[in-house]
Amino acid sequence: MPSAFWIGCPVVRVRFAPSPTGSLHVGNARTAVLNYLFARHEKGHFILRMEDTDIERSEAAFDASIREDLRWLSLDWDEGPYRQSDRLGIYSTHARMLLEKGLAYKCFCSKEELEKSREDALRRGRPPRYSGVCRALSREALRELEAAGKPRVLRFKSLERKIEFRDGIHGEMTFPADHVDDFIIIRTDGIPSYNFAAVVDDLLMGITHVIRGSDHLSNTPKQIMLFLAFGKEPPAYAHHSLLIGPDKKPLSKRHGATRVAEFRRMGIVPEAMTNYLAIIGRKIGKELLSRDELIEDFSLRSFSASDALFDPEKLLWLNKEHLRNLGADDLLARTGLPEHERERVFLLRENARTLEEIRSMLPMFEDPEIDQEAIDLLLSMKEGGQTRPLLKEMRAADGGLEDLFKRLEEKSTLSRRDLFMFIRIVISGKKSGPPLKDLYRMMPKQTILKRIACLEEKLSTIYGT
Repeated sequence: MPSAFWIGCPVVRVRFAPSPTGSLHVGNARTAVLNYLFARHEKGHFILRMEDTDIERSEAAFDASIREDLRWLSLDWDEGPYRQSDRLGIYSTHARMLLEKGLAYKCFCSKEELEKSREDALRRGRPPRYSGVCRALSREALRELEAAGKPRVLRFKSLERKIEFRDGIHGEMTFPADHVDDFIIIRTDGIPSYNFAAVVDDLLMGITHVIRGSDHLSNTPKQIMLFLAFGKEPPAYAHHSLLIGPDKKPLSKRHGATRVAEFRRMGIVPEAMTNYLAIIGRKIGKELLSRDELIEDFSLRSFSASDALFDPEKLLWLNKEHLRNLGADDLLARTGLPEHERERVFLLRENARTLEEIRSMLPMFEDPEIDQEAIDLLLSMKEGGQTRPLLKEMRAADGGLEDLFKRLEEKSTLSRRDLFMFIRIVISGKKSGPPLKDLYRMMPKQTILKRIACLEEKLSTIYGT
């Protein structure tokens, strides 16, 4: 049986083993982040393995996109990527080892027979389990079935014993002796099952700790049995919580963006994404953490076993804070904008939550368009159409923001708050944005004049000449 999670092995070796059947989901990215941080905290090795034995659904394009997302997150792996599709001979050899030891057997049951057995079990109110009918086949019966060319699988002969282990997050776990039936390890097409391939790989790659989602918890007894069948000590296991949406259901596309690539396109920076995935479901005081701080403070004992809420607003807040920590050169490079936009980009990041928001706000410096929400707010102000004289004053203004404000305050009965909002709308065409003083200094005079003309036209249409 595996010992406590901290087993004191000389070199920690963990793996991230996604299936390349789709782009990287944030839930799987979280698994990668936790494995990476644990490996770096323990000065161990982080291994990448592609579990691509689902031949029909696995694609090279997904394999490439997963690696691209991991590199974007700066989760550099020390070994790999290994691909299970390149290791089929290894699984076949290890399956024969179990067969020769009497710990596996050939099963010729058809799909129809298995389905009938399953229905019978459900009808009796019992969990569907393989009956083990092929366990006792005589040598003569085996020869006849093989000679007839009947399709077969290879099944593991369950050890029929209670499985106990200490999970790094859930604590002591116990599974009864009847939890594991005789499960398939090699399918009719020669492809290994998930549990068998994972164990053979973990064994040969010297994996010391397996950190994965709690949806794999029920697989752990099967995998521990396989390790014992090979006469090896199982790795230590830790199963982190799953991500859920606001409706308390598993995070899916109905909740919005769920793929790392989607958040990249939104303008989330990798520091923020890694930071957030590392603290979800964790009892922690400080939330804004650098990569070095995440590695230094990492502890699986601080994670809750309960499902964790994925909060996009928290991610956006973290992203805004990480944007503020970027230097001007770095920020400009990440926006992909030219050098002459440096000062504007640095100003806009004060209010932007994402890189995309910075890019989307940049046109305000050249385009005199005014947001409809800003126009509606302007019309709702106390003086309404009487703001037109103020536009004329702004047209003639030729000084700093303080001088402009004093000049308009003398001509208006607007509150100071409304007057500031009026000036902001005229300068930027928006209700919110960077500090007004800096924005006014950087906004081209010609753009302000065009925006004033646009507002005068709209007000004239509404209130008449």
